[in-house]
Amino acid sequence: LKNGTGAPPGPVIRLIIWGFAAVALRYILTISAFIFSHIAAFDLLYKIRARLAHHLGTLPMGYWSKRTTGNIRKIIQEDVEMIENFVAHHVPDFVSGLVVPVVTLGYLYFVDWRLALAATVPLVIGLILMKLMYSGSGRAVGRAGSSRQEMLKLYHDSLEDMHSLTVEYVQGMPVVKVFNLTVSSFSKLKASITRYGELVEKWSKGTAPFWAGFTSIVLGGGVFILPVALIMLRNSMTDVPTVILFLLLGTGCLSGAVKFVTMLSYSMMIKEGASRIRAILDSESMSEPAFPSTPLGYELNLHQIGFQYSDDSSKVLDNISLTVPEGQFIALVGPSGAGKTTLVQLIARIWDATDGQITIGENDIRNLGSEQVNRIVGTVFQDVQMLTATVRDNIRMGNTEVTEAEIIAAAKAAAIHDFVTNLPRGYDTLIGEGGEVHLSGGEKQRISIARVILKNPPIILLDEATAYADAENETRIQKAFSNVTRGKTVIGIAHRLSTVVKAHMIYVMDRGRIVQQGNHEDLVNDIEGLYRKMWQAHTRAGKWTFTDFQSEGLEKAI
Repeated sequence: LKNGTGAPPGPVIRLIIWGFAAVALRYILTISAFIFSHIAAFDLLYKIRARLAHHLGTLPMGYWSKRTTGNIRKIIQEDVEMIENFVAHHVPDFVSGLVVPVVTLGYLYFVDWRLALAATVPLVIGLILMKLMYSGSGRAVGRAGSSRQEMLKLYHDSLEDMHSLTVEYVQGMPVVKVFNLTVSSFSKLKASITRYGELVEKWSKGTAPFWAGFTSIVLGGGVFILPVALIMLRNSMTDVPTVILFLLLGTGCLSGAVKFVTMLSYSMMIKEGASRIRAILDSESMSEPAFPSTPLGYELNLHQIGFQYSDDSSKVLDNISLTVPEGQFIALVGPSGAGKTTLVQLIARIWDATDGQITIGENDIRNLGSEQVNRIVGTVFQDVQMLTATVRDNIRMGNTEVTEAEIIAAAKAAAIHDFVTNLPRGYDTLIGEGGEVHLSGGEKQRISIARVILKNPPIILLDEATAYADAENETRIQKAFSNVTRGKTVIGIAHRLSTVVKAHMIYVMDRGRIVQQGNHEDLVNDIEGLYRKMWQAHTRAGKWTFTDFQSEGLEKAI
């Protein structure tokens, strides 16, 4: 190997240089692929999540009646994360796993096609095993005849169900604590975890033998090459260097095939998750006009309104017609489940009516556009959601034009200022699910009232706006409402009938219909009417005390 000078010959030096260059190039390309694939993956992740978040905000509330928080959370977080992981890691593996075996086998066929055939045998057997594994997925989980895609759907459904019930369990933690329950006694969650665990276990047991066989055969390709090589050596059909070449390349090149097959399996896994992302993006958004109209005043009219949550459900509202003149106050009363809150939600365009038309100032609210309806209509619902943000941001709700003085004035009018000033950081205290403090129902409701006071809309919808307030704060809130609602169009829902006796018009609802209408005096004097019965029950409840119990009955009740 040496020339007369004792140095390696030129060809060897060139091979060494080429070897180092190849190794350096490999690492440069590997690092570059890693960097660029991760940049692309995180950019894609951001765009998908941003698009999902924006689109979810345009969907009608009816979309959420069939879905849970856990369901959506799993899609936005885990399914999108799987796509990011696929692009960042598996795309480079796909290229190397496909290119390296193909190029290497092509070169080996050029060197000696007989040994190359022996090197190809383990790949063929491995692919047959993969085909058997995929076709056997249904039997692996006890679903004979089921395709792998159906199994993946079953897996995703099971995972979403577990997520949803976990959220329900956490949100119901106060009840769990009070009754000393555990996750085992929370039967639905326990059943979903058990179902998911059994599914994954059976699937793993059914596929593990095939996967083990595949990796063993593909990575042990020398077992197939060596017997053929020995026969060929014995018959002088090849030489030792060629055999060594095939043992090194023929075995090592197929390691990339394992990455390739892994990538194919992963791509099938994310296909189902991607279809669920697509299902959200394909959901029809609430219609918005290209050119929103401007209302001619703020008189509110409902014309033969009907509503049902889905095509296969019964009607919640049926043939509702009423008029609220600008600047007047009307009340909606009736038993629970009569449809009062749903009707108010239609006016706020949280839903779109199934039948009929709602107009503000002679313009259909669908022609006004959601943004303008939100500006015109202010709502205070019984169940209030707080954003994970400061008290200040929850009151102003993104309106950066209001001053600190206006925020404080609204908080004082809603009887919440004194409470806020006693919080750890006052108006800078973080509230909401991830906040520093947790608010009671009454405290949330008063912050919601402060929002409406600050917004100062021409139409105000009140759904049991003082339901969680104590007697002292209820008086203060009602005084605040008397100021803020002066001259505005107001619709109020009330179970305490004493709060609506001065309404210009009272509409009595029952089973999704208006069964009575009139002022308080007329309705009370209607002997056969539902309102009179409700008023009598209300007055009896106002006189009720604990002393009305017989002592024996009280002991039993306690």
